[in-house]
Amino acid sequence: MHANQVGQIDVDLLLWGKSYGLERPYPLICHLLDTAAMVDVLWKQYLSPNVKRFIAAALGVGVEEAGRLVAFWAGLHDIGKCMPCFQAMNPDEFKRLHDYSEANGEKRRHEHAAHVWLGRPLSLMGYDARSPQSIAFLVAQLLGGHHGRFRVRDHRECRYPATAVLRELGEEKWEEQREAIMATVADILAPPPPPTGLSLEAAALACGITILADWLVSQEDYLTRRLPNLPTGVKDLKRHYQHSLHLAPQLIQEAGLTPVRLRDASFAEEFPQIKQPNELQLSVSAQLPALLTIGPGLLMVTAPMGVGKTEVAFHAARLLGQASGTPGFLFALPTMATADQMYGRTKTYGESQAEDDAALTLLHSMSWLNDAYVGEGVDSTVITEDANVTAPDWLHGRKRGLLAPMSVGTIDQVLLAVLPLKHMPLRMLGLAGKVLIVDEVHAYDAYMQELLSKALTWLGRLGVPVVLMSATLPTRIAGRLVASYLRGAGHPEKTLAPIQYPGWAYADAGSGKISTFEVRSKPRDLCIERRLAPVKASTLDRSEALRSLLSPLVDEGGCAGIVCNTVAEAQETYLFLRDWFESLPNAPELTLLHARFPARRREEITTEITRQFGKCKLCPVLAECEHRPKAAVLVATQVIEQSLDLDFDLMISDLAPIALLLQRSGRCHRHESRLRPSWAAEPKLAVLRPSGADGELALPRSWPFVYSPSLLRRTDVLITDGVIAIPGDVQRLVETVYDDAFTDGEMSEEDLEWIGKEIAESSLAEMVAIPRPEELAGLHLLTSSDVSEEMVSTRLGADSTRVLCAYQGPDGSLFLDAEHSMKLPDAAKLSRRMVKAILAETIPLRSTLLRGRDTINEPPASWLKNAWLRDLVVIPLQKQADGRATGWIGQREFQLRSDLGLRITTHA
Repeated sequence: MHANQVGQIDVDLLLWGKSYGLERPYPLICHLLDTAAMVDVLWKQYLSPNVKRFIAAALGVGVEEAGRLVAFWAGLHDIGKCMPCFQAMNPDEFKRLHDYSEANGEKRRHEHAAHVWLGRPLSLMGYDARSPQSIAFLVAQLLGGHHGRFRVRDHRECRYPATAVLRELGEEKWEEQREAIMATVADILAPPPPPTGLSLEAAALACGITILADWLVSQEDYLTRRLPNLPTGVKDLKRHYQHSLHLAPQLIQEAGLTPVRLRDASFAEEFPQIKQPNELQLSVSAQLPALLTIGPGLLMVTAPMGVGKTEVAFHAARLLGQASGTPGFLFALPTMATADQMYGRTKTYGESQAEDDAALTLLHSMSWLNDAYVGEGVDSTVITEDANVTAPDWLHGRKRGLLAPMSVGTIDQVLLAVLPLKHMPLRMLGLAGKVLIVDEVHAYDAYMQELLSKALTWLGRLGVPVVLMSATLPTRIAGRLVASYLRGAGHPEKTLAPIQYPGWAYADAGSGKISTFEVRSKPRDLCIERRLAPVKASTLDRSEALRSLLSPLVDEGGCAGIVCNTVAEAQETYLFLRDWFESLPNAPELTLLHARFPARRREEITTEITRQFGKCKLCPVLAECEHRPKAAVLVATQVIEQSLDLDFDLMISDLAPIALLLQRSGRCHRHESRLRPSWAAEPKLAVLRPSGADGELALPRSWPFVYSPSLLRRTDVLITDGVIAIPGDVQRLVETVYDDAFTDGEMSEEDLEWIGKEIAESSLAEMVAIPRPEELAGLHLLTSSDVSEEMVSTRLGADSTRVLCAYQGPDGSLFLDAEHSMKLPDAAKLSRRMVKAILAETIPLRSTLLRGRDTINEPPASWLKNAWLRDLVVIPLQKQADGRATGWIGQREFQLRSDLGLRITTHA
């Protein structure tokens, strides 16, 4: 249907598309042309070659034609705004319309109207419309999803006129104007002939592109800039479109969406600070390029802790991206803390390797507390030869950060893409255009592994390269992940042979071939020493074991790390050591780190321990470093297991599953050439074994809530005093503990419980996730959940709530600090700086620990309008006679100290 098919009817410029916050309304037809122009430029300047090829193949046309088709469709996305109930939302403008019928019936969403209306007009342009599954109605459905949620296709849409299906569309002049709008867009864009096909996956990506374009040209600054030069007549619309094409590149650049170009370089050139690359680094850099002849694939790297896997990932991601047409990357990690640490390393890499401007985003719920990421006053900084690496303000918006060319974030950012949530197509578009790197793959439970498996199937279908890294990964999990990727790529029967350790494997998405490589790694012996620790009153008594293990450190100096399984035990251990050290003439330095510190304080501690136990930035030769403490002990929980580059002379750990013990041991003698005290000539991991009066294993009451008793008992049977060869024994130990045949066919009750729990978690993940591509029966299944993103966690049982401990003054007023210098603000509008200051004092807690909270624990009423603050739980702290500040919720007492963090005591 072209303009000459509607006679003399012109588009009515009084029909508005945007008006909120503007001096005067912005015409609907202008917004549609803006969006079409933006898609045209996004296609040419932003979208990865891989995404464009995928959509073009699904349409059965060339890449250039595919771009023109998607741009045309995007130019129709808001056509449902030509409807009485929408136009009546601006009463003053509605009065200016002549000869239009009034708004009657229910109020309908404009995207729903587009979904219902567009199918039949597209059929008049030659689009197949023989059934609800035909392309005309699929295009209508994808455009109807541009606000993030697809609707179910209705068979009535292809049998009856749209106004009979949705009478609120309005007839007569409303229908004439919709036809005129569509004809005008078609006349100006001159789209190619209708395509013969369109897959659901490609339709979802096309919807994501439309959403992105719509958001970019809906920015208030852009609309305000265009208002003075709006068309005065229909004859000016083509000129308006041409000007939109002219402005689009600047919008893309300002938003930080300019694709990244990483320099061609050898591994040695990329990482000049590594004077002698190790065998793993040399093997991947030498042999991977020859495997990248067809396109994308999955690289699995399995190697011990501290051997430079991160540098391998950066190098491999660049090679994979160049071979597959997916520039840029997303680096996904287990926790916010590990993501924050990796952000700094990625920033350094980006600044040294990017040839042009390209934004880097940090993706997790508290990312804007990271000063390195969001500095005060930063609004549009991108990578240049000498600039800082941060993201423009636009990319800080919710759901947008994944669109940046380079991102670092938590694994949730990947897993959310396979949950049926609003704006899923935009999230999938963000993943589809870059290489995915997943670190610490071993750190995820069965629920998350199943979601990751589903995500890999989708990425395999979309041709997205993937890098997976792990220090301790059972073959059955590695095999499942590789098989999931290849299944998506069309090779459902391929399986991974037992993984080489240390080594790497490459699964080619084109051929399905899996190539494996074993590499030599510098061997080292890890001494394992088990120390019995009695369990008294269901808790572990570490005192005697720690006195014995730390006595050489107290006498001669050195640095030790202690990992406890729970926060409460870490706090008790810290208090015991503090009392002991205070009685000594030369007390070692003592620090405590866990997740229950306020965000600000936790960051301070992390920075301090990185200075104490990390690689010294002031001393290039570690053997000559004088900045390391003479004697120091860090007590921590699992927060130091991953991504923190710390080095200790001795590691002490509670009994934990073997994979985690090995991970913790990687912090022992991590930095070569460092001077060690005489008692720490060899790396040693001391494991505290909880024992009953009879000497048998007796688990403290709290441990089964943290780790599977089956895995703890299996590990206890497997490890003995002696030496573990790293890397020689690592894979054998991991495979043995996680083997279903561990008990020679006789399953204990704990074994059965562990296996049953894993099956239940996997089944739950399968149930809540979107279907695999080959099982997808309709677009609506991709966004079928009505639950908001905030309500959905990709971690089973991770019902975390952020708590704000506020200090109560004599008159009942609440303050952020113990000195009562910063009163809790109660204002309708809070500055970004103030919101950040409040969030910096919050602590994540399980919701179950907050049962019994009352109205006194609600935030100020004015905070309810702030998305960051409205769900906080406030715990008022009152100063006691002994100087302690405590608060209560139900039967639980909360005490906050700068050295201990939040201490929780349950009273009967």
